[in-house]
Amino acid sequence: MSKQTISIVLALALLAVPALSQGPKDYTVAVRASYNAGAKAITLSWPSVADGKEYEIYRKGVFDEGFGTTPIVVLDSTATSYTDAGCNEGVGYEYRVLRMSRRQVGNDSVTGNPLYVQWIATGYVAAGSKVVPADRGRVLLVIDSTMQQPLSRQLDTLRNDLEAEGWTVKRRYVPRAEQFDSGKVTLVRTLIKEEHKADPLSAIFLIGRVAVPYSGSTRPDGHPDHLGAWPADGIYGDINGPYSDRNVNSPNTQRPDNSNVPGDGKYDASLFTSPVEIPVGRVDFFDMPVFSGVTEVDLLKRYFQKNHAYRSNAWSVRRGGIIDDNFGTYGEVFAASAWRSFVVFGGDTSVRAGDFFGDLAGPTTYQFGYGCGGGTNTSAGGVGTSADFASKPAHAVFSMLFGSYFGDWNTQNNFMRASVASDPRILVCGWSGRPHWYLHHMALGEPIGHSLRISQNNQTIVNGTLGNYVPNVIYTDQGAAIASIGDRGIHIALIGDPTLRSEMIPVPAVSSVVATAEFPNKVNITWTAPTKAVDGYLLYRAVGPTGTYKRLTPAPITETSFKDSLSYEGAVRYKVVCAALRSTPASGTYYDMGRAVETSVTTTGVNDDVALTSALRLAPNPTAEGATLQIDVDRVTPLDVSIYDMTGRRMWQFTWADVLPGTHVVSWDGRAADGSSVADGRYLVRVSTTSGAATAMLTVVR
Repeated sequence: MSKQTISIVLALALLAVPALSQGPKDYTVAVRASYNAGAKAITLSWPSVADGKEYEIYRKGVFDEGFGTTPIVVLDSTATSYTDAGCNEGVGYEYRVLRMSRRQVGNDSVTGNPLYVQWIATGYVAAGSKVVPADRGRVLLVIDSTMQQPLSRQLDTLRNDLEAEGWTVKRRYVPRAEQFDSGKVTLVRTLIKEEHKADPLSAIFLIGRVAVPYSGSTRPDGHPDHLGAWPADGIYGDINGPYSDRNVNSPNTQRPDNSNVPGDGKYDASLFTSPVEIPVGRVDFFDMPVFSGVTEVDLLKRYFQKNHAYRSNAWSVRRGGIIDDNFGTYGEVFAASAWRSFVVFGGDTSVRAGDFFGDLAGPTTYQFGYGCGGGTNTSAGGVGTSADFASKPAHAVFSMLFGSYFGDWNTQNNFMRASVASDPRILVCGWSGRPHWYLHHMALGEPIGHSLRISQNNQTIVNGTLGNYVPNVIYTDQGAAIASIGDRGIHIALIGDPTLRSEMIPVPAVSSVVATAEFPNKVNITWTAPTKAVDGYLLYRAVGPTGTYKRLTPAPITETSFKDSLSYEGAVRYKVVCAALRSTPASGTYYDMGRAVETSVTTTGVNDDVALTSALRLAPNPTAEGATLQIDVDRVTPLDVSIYDMTGRRMWQFTWADVLPGTHVVSWDGRAADGSSVADGRYLVRVSTTSGAATAMLTVVR
């Protein structure tokens, strides 16, 4: 297939194809992976199929840009596995498997010669042993300001849950926008860009009725009456892309919300103008009267209640999923995206065809549920309606739905939003079919936002050759075609929390971290192991009060101390994160991460005669109104307690001429020296004595 593939790729067309004799599952390779530590090898395996003629396998690192154009191996039709040697532990690999397939569909009526259909099926898997996923990073919660008070408790719980998983959390409140408001869209875009510039973001979570951007002259569901601007949350995550409002003139009288004319505040672009840097998810239950007797606030409270339950490992979740396919071979064999993706979480037997509401009625909760069928704003034929989501349980964590109209999710009682508003389970929904989504990275610990961003940025054809992620290749009388529509479309969006992962088992945190400077150019970091067992620790360092954290340990270490070496005079911050090893049956093992516990130290080129022996404890931390500082002193000494903001400006100071050995308590009321309340954020608390100094980070959140 290798030479043939190279020749056909140059003639590939991107289009929808007519109905075909083979089913969606035929267009996928149910590939799974296992790791052999002794041989340092990954074995890929897949079921034997009668139509398989040849296999090409491509490999790249999970964080590498592309697979390239040359396969690492070409196998014949008898192959059902391949062992890839030289795969190091701790490194994540990604594989693409292409299978050339051919099936006889009859005989020529004149010659009697057999007639065949040919296609290329695809499969993807992320694999490895003891892989460390991307660092959690910083998540920005952009919240409808009218929800600040009614969701106060739920938002605090969400922040605590996110921080317990290693995220750094920032909350910003914005004006509510029940109707399209270009000024409020601009305000949100500006706010996000400012936050990203100040400290790079890894995820954005829109909560409540945050302004909805619209863009394009597009109709990815193919309906002429649906042409125009569609909701485009992904633009909030495209930091560098320019978006104009000068050229598109696409009035739509049948669906006024989709109307897009110059100067109306809706952007021109139908495709993202540059790669999306930050995944954006939204939970927005405005205008959902189908949930009779349940208010918008109540729906949000219910969502965050089930979000917390899932993050707390309170749900028993079965790997794999249910696929309710009511399109079959029509169009781009839409359900193939589910057959291809779900299998990597538990193997081929973990995925089966079924009825969405029937087979997800419980009590078993599946990781995934997929449903597709002819659609309206509030339904998918053969799957169900928004009213069903309001009255029936659907026990899946992540839902993928596809059909006409409801991919335009900002409509009354929208089918996608109804799935996420339902009780008691669904947390996420994506419109998978135009284009297909690729979820396999989640099996090695990445959040759903990672899959969203891949789907938003993917191109199935790049410079005349295959892109990274291709749903299938179909041979027609005109040559080879990729059945795909919607690549890089501004309509690609996530309803739900972008930080959620396929498994959410809480990881404990260390109880304390202490850093001490050692002359010259050394820092000793020690920490206390948590009471519950973990498999290792990751250590990070940030130089200066506003420096970005960088990982010092490529893989988790098992010791509870670390000696750092650096040439720097000033404040240096460290954080320690516990890591727990997780296993996915069809992908391998990876490290999950817990809460980061921070400390800091001031390094100097002067050799202190006396070792640092002061100790400092803060409570509560985070705090809303102030904190109590407990300070251990081992001798008679003057004492200085200072609190600095992250620019190095001293906000508050307390001095004591001479204190006796023992534990001393200093109270801080949450105010600066001038009596004003300090802003939300992180602060450096530094205690100085003749024995040395101790520092700690304090977070203020109101």
